[in-house]
Amino acid sequence: MMDSIFITGGTGNTGQAVLRLLVSDEAFRGAQITCLCRPGGRGERLLPFGVRIIGGDASSAESLKRAYQGESVVIHISSIFHTPAVLQACRGMRRFIAVSSTRIYSDTGGSAGDIAAAEHAIAQTGVPFTILRPTMIYGIPEDRNFSRFIRLIRKCPIVPLPDGGKSIFQPVHVDDVAACIVAALKTDTSIGQSYNLPGGSAHSLREIVEIIAGILGKRVVTVPFPLGLAEAAAALQEKLLPRPVIRREQIARLRENKQHDYSEAAKGLGYSPRPFTQGILQEIRLMDAA
Repeated sequence: MMDSIFITGGTGNTGQAVLRLLVSDEAFRGAQITCLCRPGGRGERLLPFGVRIIGGDASSAESLKRAYQGESVVIHISSIFHTPAVLQACRGMRRFIAVSSTRIYSDTGGSAGDIAAAEHAIAQTGVPFTILRPTMIYGIPEDRNFSRFIRLIRKCPIVPLPDGGKSIFQPVHVDDVAACIVAALKTDTSIGQSYNLPGGSAHSLREIVEIIAGILGKRVVTVPFPLGLAEAAAALQEKLLPRPVIRREQIARLRENKQHDYSEAAKGLGYSPRPFTQGILQEIRLMDAA
């Protein structure tokens, strides 16, 4: 179906899930798959898939130009903020799949404007494209979002929650995102479309803690604290730490409702995401087996 595929972000969690699907799908049998790997990156994660590995930096057009060999399909997973470099370097592509973010709808911080600009640039290239906007991605032990909650709840019966955990989330399982990326490649009607990819159920942060605690068989007490205090702590981290654990924008976004409709993805890509309870149970079992 596709003779050559170039992937940025193949060593990441979503990239790994995509590769598992591609190499097992008859539609892509015989396709040459090339994965970009930045210097010092986790290139060993690509070895089991038998793909071509090439060094490069997705944020640098010059680096990408040396890596890109005219592959017909580009799957851009690494970061939507690297889009200008990817578009400049990969001018020979005939199909473009880009993983963006539902942060484009945020009223907090400046990232929404940058995401919108990147998506606009994609639409202006004239290359047949599909844009996919997942919410917060989870699903494997390397998940940096809910794996921390899981470890915290295992060890501590008291869980502090900003604003009492009222914020609504609709996390999406990594395998559901990967399935949509592959479905977009195989579906011509997805060309020129942008799809939101939230999870199959929405929950408050407090409900998420209760779901995880229930699966673990733990009793927890949630302790609310003001969002303003959390923002002040995040601001202090940003000043003192080169890589803060959490940023002010992330705390500020807790004031936003992160529910999204996925009916267009269901219609166009057959999208049917698993509910959070099912997905987080799978992640906990993987963490237990690790």
